[in-house]
Amino acid sequence: MTTTIVTILMFLVMISLHEFGHYIFGKLLGFTVLEYAIGFGPAVFKKQKGDTLYSVRIIPFGGFCKFAGEDDENKAEKGNFNEQACWKRILVLMAGAVFNIILGFILFCFIVSAGKTVYTNTIDKVVEGSYLAELDIKAGDEIIELNGKKIGMYQDIQLYTSNLNDGDMIDMKIKRGDEKINLNFKPSRQLIKITYTDEKILYEETLNGISKTSEITYSDQYPKNESLVGKTEESDRYLIGFQPLVENVNASNLLPQSYRMTKFVVKLLYKTVWELITGRASMDQVSGPVGVVREVNNAVHSGSQSVLYVLNLVALLTINLGVFNLLPLPALDGGRLLFVIIEWLRGKPVSPEKEGLVHTIGFIILFAFMLFVSYKDIIKLLS
Repeated sequence: MTTTIVTILMFLVMISLHEFGHYIFGKLLGFTVLEYAIGFGPAVFKKQKGDTLYSVRIIPFGGFCKFAGEDDENKAEKGNFNEQACWKRILVLMAGAVFNIILGFILFCFIVSAGKTVYTNTIDKVVEGSYLAELDIKAGDEIIELNGKKIGMYQDIQLYTSNLNDGDMIDMKIKRGDEKINLNFKPSRQLIKITYTDEKILYEETLNGISKTSEITYSDQYPKNESLVGKTEESDRYLIGFQPLVENVNASNLLPQSYRMTKFVVKLLYKTVWELITGRASMDQVSGPVGVVREVNNAVHSGSQSVLYVLNLVALLTINLGVFNLLPLPALDGGRLLFVIIEWLRGKPVSPEKEGLVHTIGFIILFAFMLFVSYKDIIKLLS
């Protein structure tokens, strides 16, 4: 029951806020807004104020913002959507995504504050047995570049080393005081085996062929998850081999860290989309509504940290919703943006019939894709 309520509230807040972004920018820029609705289906509450009908509808998933003249060729009214200047329509179409991303940033501010510490891209300690330990590395060295990619936070390092394989080399640039040093070395192979028992978690790590084991007793920090008891998880990855410097959260790093986390999620989404297009990532890495509900359930039942886990999940989802909507795909805000930009460049709009056909086909494809992803999620859930 808790999972259901949290899921409904999450989607209601994220989508209603997205539509509110369209609404408020439309109002500010002189568009005629016919209706701003929270939810779908029959209305349980309606109030007309000026040109706009404000409503709350019975199905509590999302909402919508309806502009005058948005989907027709009626050019009689001054406030019609399609009669507004291109730059105004671009701002209105982008506003929903911007509001989603702002919500993610605000949530990350709470999450960073609650976490009390921040992982940095500065080296605190080199992992013994790693190939990095063979180089002249000192505590306080700041990693500023990896394989040509700029590094601004610790999560960037995780992102750019997530696909390392045997035989790869790492080109790393570090900053030591005023000096910049280039390093080249092999990533270290880390094998991890985690076994969940009734009493504890058994942890075995092998780094470049050298193994060590440890045990973790269940506590508030490491809550017991009954669904994992009796299971074993194994991972095989390649990494740099260092422990990052950890800083306490304060007034000087709270907002920058929250901004960097928001930016990181945006980069992660674009990276995932590109890898899906190029075949470097599989569809198993994509989740639909069923997968989201599963993650909500895991977050809700994660012990004393459940509130933080839920907030983190909302932050990830709302940023993903905003950024995904800006992709130049038919039926999404990004697809409509593309048509407005084309109109701006050519000096006249694409015919409504052609644009409508493109968006209809795009909607059908996206709906089919969602069904396919949901099917994959159900299969994973059952297995």
